[in-house]
Amino acid sequence: MRRTPAGLLSLVPLLAACDGGGGARPLDLPRLEWTWVEVAGATCADGSPTGLAVNPGPEGSTDVLVFLAGGGACWSSATCAGGAAGNGRYGQADFEADVGRVEGSILDRTVTGSPFGNATLVFVPYCTGDVHWGDNVVDYPYFERWRHLGKDNLEKDVAWLAANLPAPGKLVVAGSSAGGYGTLLAHDLARTAWPDARGYLVDDSGPPLIGADFPELVRLAWWSSWRLDRSVGQLCDGELDCAVELQADLSRVLDLLAAKYPDDRIALLSSRQDDVIRRFVGQTPEGFENALLQLVDEKLGPPRDELLEPPVPNARAFVVAGNGHALLEEFDAWEADGTRLPAWIGHMVNDDQGWNTLGRREPASPAAPLR
Repeated sequence: MRRTPAGLLSLVPLLAACDGGGGARPLDLPRLEWTWVEVAGATCADGSPTGLAVNPGPEGSTDVLVFLAGGGACWSSATCAGGAAGNGRYGQADFEADVGRVEGSILDRTVTGSPFGNATLVFVPYCTGDVHWGDNVVDYPYFERWRHLGKDNLEKDVAWLAANLPAPGKLVVAGSSAGGYGTLLAHDLARTAWPDARGYLVDDSGPPLIGADFPELVRLAWWSSWRLDRSVGQLCDGELDCAVELQADLSRVLDLLAAKYPDDRIALLSSRQDDVIRRFVGQTPEGFENALLQLVDEKLGPPRDELLEPPVPNARAFVVAGNGHALLEEFDAWEADGTRLPAWIGHMVNDDQGWNTLGRREPASPAAPLR
């Protein structure tokens, strides 16, 4: 993400999390400015405290955009010790260093055509190495204790937001890379807290590839080290067959979310040969492209026959050429089939009937009806 000149965004002092008996309330936060909030009990991998940052919209705004940061993942002594998931901490000083990187991203209100100019913006950092999914503390051999508590942090973040922000009319949960995968859990948690909101999920560069396209050893390691049975596995609501299927095929999470929230819209953003994710899943550029397009064709519509329902109703994809990564970090830099990304996201969150999958292998079919 690109840096802004110093002082373009202001930062006010740390605020304590609200406990229901005082603390920060919605109008206590300066509007159109970033405020770092330490959320009580939220913990990074090394045990240090963490929180989130909020940039309230103008008076009367009811839209909320929650953005989950990315930054690698680890699930063993070798991967965690190797620095694949960063240093396992993120606090106010880290946010102060990062706040300049908002320019040009989905969190930049001034991006041309952004549908989030008047929304309340929320930045959720990432410091647990578990794509925000973990619910486990592991003492890795020959390394150290690693707190994979991404799910716990999300629960505490959502609870703070629900206690301190007005209930949103529109709720958008978005994230890039590890944060893209994280949206597949965070959306469920946020929609549980705000069941009356109009819901939208934007998974950027976190494709839950079908079955064997996502390495089995990595999937099993995630399940074991992060205890996914206690996080995304809870979408199965105790059904054993569902849990087995989800462990074998992460793309099933799209079906589960669509079934639970049939009126919500789901978006997947990706480049065809994402150089970061394709290396992560051990694919050649061509192999990753084939796996991605299979996911798009089988899950994200539109259907081959316009008379049939899409594979996952109300889910669409935005696929761009090349090997870029984290499209939301340069929000206005991407285009598919002649449509720029902010405009496409705008069609999504404005419930336009013409919102459709763009950039797939074959010419797009007529748009399927959307709820």
